[in-house]
Amino acid sequence: MTESAPTPQPDGLDVYVITYDEEGHEERLLPSEVTDAVVERSRDFGINKGSWTIDRIKHGPLIAAESQLRLVNVGSLARAIAGNYYGTALIVDQTPPPIDEDVYDIDRRYDVDVVDDVLVAVVTQRHPAQPAETEAEIAARLARIAAAYGCRIVGVSFALPGGGTPEEMLSHWPEGEEWSERFRAETIETLAGMAHDVKVSIATDDNVTMATLMDGAAAMADYLSATQTGPLDAAGVLNLLRGGHFNLLIGEAESGYLEVKTQMHPISAPGDTGKKAKVELAQDVARFANGDVDAVLVIGYKEAPGGANTIGSLTPVADSILNTAQIHELLDARIVPPVDGLIIEKFVVTATDSVLAIYVPKQPSEMQPYLVHGAIAEGKVEGAFFSIVRRRGEGSITTSAQQIHAYIVAGKRYLRGND
Repeated sequence: MTESAPTPQPDGLDVYVITYDEEGHEERLLPSEVTDAVVERSRDFGINKGSWTIDRIKHGPLIAAESQLRLVNVGSLARAIAGNYYGTALIVDQTPPPIDEDVYDIDRRYDVDVVDDVLVAVVTQRHPAQPAETEAEIAARLARIAAAYGCRIVGVSFALPGGGTPEEMLSHWPEGEEWSERFRAETIETLAGMAHDVKVSIATDDNVTMATLMDGAAAMADYLSATQTGPLDAAGVLNLLRGGHFNLLIGEAESGYLEVKTQMHPISAPGDTGKKAKVELAQDVARFANGDVDAVLVIGYKEAPGGANTIGSLTPVADSILNTAQIHELLDARIVPPVDGLIIEKFVVTATDSVLAIYVPKQPSEMQPYLVHGAIAEGKVEGAFFSIVRRRGEGSITTSAQQIHAYIVAGKRYLRGND
């Protein structure tokens, strides 16, 4: 006889249905206690923590304070608002509770709703025309993003700005009717050029708190915004880190614009160790400066095993060794000329650890190559030398003596031509 797996214990606070008895007295019932005899449901709901409530704004959807909603159990919320006479859509208020309709700040990145008895967060992104990908292709591409936050994709659909769907527009011209084929073709062409809202619905397990679903929805919304005009780039990576979406980088491939490192270079170490670290950090940045795209070096991630050059896990670094002012001063001193527009930011992951990003915007070609004071030969630092390094894919190459000579000759020819 095999033992069955234990039932997961639900996390978070329960949501109560607020009803009224025949004498008008308020009653708070758990969803399991609401029977068919309870016909009238209140416009509001309670949370079993003091006077916390989920309110309904006038002539609008439900609204809850973000700080309180994060503590609510997903399954309890779904059972409480499912089938509600006044509607099940819920928006998130980012201002401190209690909710005030005159001053609330709605998180417009996503809405919460119940679809087929499942609580979902719906992220909507507007495109200027019909997306090149199908709904199924978008869902497959975003599955990794949802999974990184303990969520799953439950649906992707297209909608027109007016609220209808492309399918509804095409239904006016049935297939197979000869007279309608021309009108149907014209409608398809017109629809392709119209703005489309891409609606991505995500869900999570019933036994966890809303924090899981809310974090997943916020990350999904910001990722879609960062990739709306094309693949993720250096600026997109920086903005995702600014939003605290650290898990979104897991699974991304290192490339000509993105490199990660597990640990910070020990630039404060004494002796040759510190000297070598200073040169290596400057070379890492100079490689990007000698490239042809915006790029970012992120410290606090580990590559996945297997040599696939993909990011495998988050490895935040102790705050005590991430001194942004010191790093900026070092790079300005070591790289010639100084990199224009260099951004160095630290992003808090835990109370003691952070991730560091060094953003290197594309540099003018006439300023290249960028030189690094110091070179590393056979593992030793040669302080009297300089080095020129460039990236090639995920690796790097050293500029040869012939190329350096060519730079000098080209410069001399330019100067002679301007005499």
